[in-house]
Amino acid sequence: MKKVLLKTVIISVFILLIPFIITLLVTDHKSKQFSIHDFEIYYEANGSKKKLEFEEYLMGVVAANMPAGYDIEALKAQAVIARTYALYNIALLFDEMSHGTSYTTSELGLAYINMEDMKQYWTSDDYLTHFTKIENCVYGTKDEILVYQNDLILPVFFDTGCGFTRNASEAWGVDIPYLVSVPSKQDVTSTSYLKITEYSKENLVLLLESYYSNVDISEASFFDDVRVTERDSTGYVTKVNLGNHTVSGEEFTKVIGLNSNHFYIEDYEDKVRLICNGVGHGVGLSQYGTNAMALEGKTYEEILKHYYTGVELVNIGKDE
Repeated sequence: MKKVLLKTVIISVFILLIPFIITLLVTDHKSKQFSIHDFEIYYEANGSKKKLEFEEYLMGVVAANMPAGYDIEALKAQAVIARTYALYNIALLFDEMSHGTSYTTSELGLAYINMEDMKQYWTSDDYLTHFTKIENCVYGTKDEILVYQNDLILPVFFDTGCGFTRNASEAWGVDIPYLVSVPSKQDVTSTSYLKITEYSKENLVLLLESYYSNVDISEASFFDDVRVTERDSTGYVTKVNLGNHTVSGEEFTKVIGLNSNHFYIEDYEDKVRLICNGVGHGVGLSQYGTNAMALEGKTYEEILKHYYTGVELVNIGKDE
């Protein structure tokens, strides 16, 4: 139950961060070469503040964002993502916001758990095995980051896709050359790939009316009033009509509580059936697909270059 709760929190936090992600994507940001001595990271909880070594922070990010039971190559990919993501955001905060050189884990954009949290969510038998595995992945990729044309990328990721990742241009209206649609066929084998939820028309109308006070929909004409009107090239819903109102597929997903905005609305025995594929926004790297590729023998570098088009893996410590 605790593991499920943690995963739910992570997904919820990431959904809330989407506007922040879009802001980062549209910023005209050039990379800076940071040494780990150029900044400090702190973890704040219960009124206390603890300074973290960069690798310690990265281990907490990997632990919070990917199941420790995944293949080691998948976890190495996540470690590179965590490092790149942190340095991208630190550079942005430093350059664009005159922030300084001290940052908290909450400012850097990804979920983080400390050592004590890890002990709570892993059994005592698993803790040492999982911690050692994640530590090896962080140090085994030490100083490695992802760049596109010599600039740090923002390596967004999600849980499970629908068979293809999405174009950032279609999902968020931002044309990012390394965030384009690529196959992720292994996602369809995930237990999270398909979720079917049924509602009575009465309950769903009440839910929508509680969120949209002026929406004009009714039970009698529900399937005429509530319709998907636009999808992107990979099938994710981008627009939904709610009677006299139009909302984004992403917003509808959050209101209803679906796992992703790759969904279908069906009339099933006078009930509303929502068929949802995948978990998350679908842009960038699929974590489930990453693990499947790792189990097939792909290296973390091959995986990263598959999901992020045209990127290079570089080591920023070689010139130090």
